[in-house]
Amino acid sequence: MTDPGFSLEEIHEMLDGIERSLSRLKAANLYDKLMPISYIPEAYLVHVELDLHGVLHSIGLNQSVANKLKNIDAKLRAPVMIAALSRTRSYLRMLESEFGGNKSSAEHFEQDHAIQETVEANPPQPIQVWAEQWVYVKQGSRAKQIISDVSELLDEAVLLAKTTNLPEDQAALTDIERAQLIAILETTLAVLKAPMLEPGLLKKTARLATEIAEKTAKKNAEEALGMGLRFMAKKLWELLSGFV
Repeated sequence: MTDPGFSLEEIHEMLDGIERSLSRLKAANLYDKLMPISYIPEAYLVHVELDLHGVLHSIGLNQSVANKLKNIDAKLRAPVMIAALSRTRSYLRMLESEFGGNKSSAEHFEQDHAIQETVEANPPQPIQVWAEQWVYVKQGSRAKQIISDVSELLDEAVLLAKTTNLPEDQAALTDIERAQLIAILETTLAVLKAPMLEPGLLKKTARLATEIAEKTAKKNAEEALGMGLRFMAKKLWELLSGFV
């Protein structure tokens, strides 16, 4: 891990800023509302500082989410903000522990490792996809904009899936289901970066996202993840409507 060179006092100041922003978010009952980064100015300054020291990538946030956190004019859904700030807090606590503080402060980083171990021990079943056609996506086209929107929703869904604090018996997904979902979402995200798309995989992902969203609704758990997956599936079908 890159050493950002912060003093213990600087780390404590950044932790205080993240806590103030988190407290404001959690006290407002914002549900799934799209919120401006200006609503969390303390966290914005922390992420700018982390970026200036070249360690914003060390938090484990996806690129689109990280970029928005350091852009005062950007917006994120409230649950995504909370999940992202929780990961930043864990990162700062991990830095704090290097000065002799809490040694059990890297929960999200340990969780990421556990997810990877789970998916390696229980890989997703092979996905049967009938190759329909490979479609080139023109730069500047409407499809490109939709792909950008879908990619952001995928980033958010991966973040929300990784940062649940619920025990397995209360969560919407088992640990195996969660790890496999993340693997499929990250695969779809990688595919969307290619110059050509094959609709079969995107259809599978859209259907899976809808199924998981319905499961979160039935269990009354991880509603933010379910809502994000539902938005993503809707955008995927919008993208596919231009190809089929």
